[in-house]
Amino acid sequence: MEVRALAQASVLDVKGVPKVLGEHWLRHPAVVVWLRHYGCLFCREQAAEMRAAKPYITALGAELVFVGNGTPAQAADFQAAFAAGETVLTDPDLRSYRLIGARSGVFNTIGPRVWRGGLRALRRGARQTRVKGHPFQQGGVLVLAPGNHVLYTHVSREAGDHPPVQEVLDALRYHRVDRKAS
Repeated sequence: MEVRALAQASVLDVKGVPKVLGEHWLRHPAVVVWLRHYGCLFCREQAAEMRAAKPYITALGAELVFVGNGTPAQAADFQAAFAAGETVLTDPDLRSYRLIGARSGVFNTIGPRVWRGGLRALRRGARQTRVKGHPFQQGGVLVLAPGNHVLYTHVSREAGDHPPVQEVLDALRYHRVDRKAS
């Protein structure tokens, strides 16, 4: 993964203003969650999981950022409904997705494991709406730190493949311990 290129990637905020993605981990760590698309029930489930962990993320000195690939208006709607108070960005060109090695394709979006994950997400209260972005794009989660250090990487194999939140928090904890030791 070319982390410098990722740090320089241009994305849009919910108002359509270009932003440099790396600004979010320039001064402190960031947990960056790449969503499949803004209407995805798995992404809504994941946003709820990450937002529940937000007090721990903040206590560990990090920021939580969501990146989708629909329009800025769709990003704003997602932010209002599922990520109030969080940074939500959009990458309609999918450049940052390619830079993290995110998968895309029909077979990553359908199949028995995806259906099981869909039932899990439904039981947790997530609901699918119309596609708001690229329908076959998969996401991922990276924990990045100043100096373009990658502390954690999870690239989703298929829709609904989220990392355990505890792994994300552990990456932040280890980073914090390492910094105190140096």
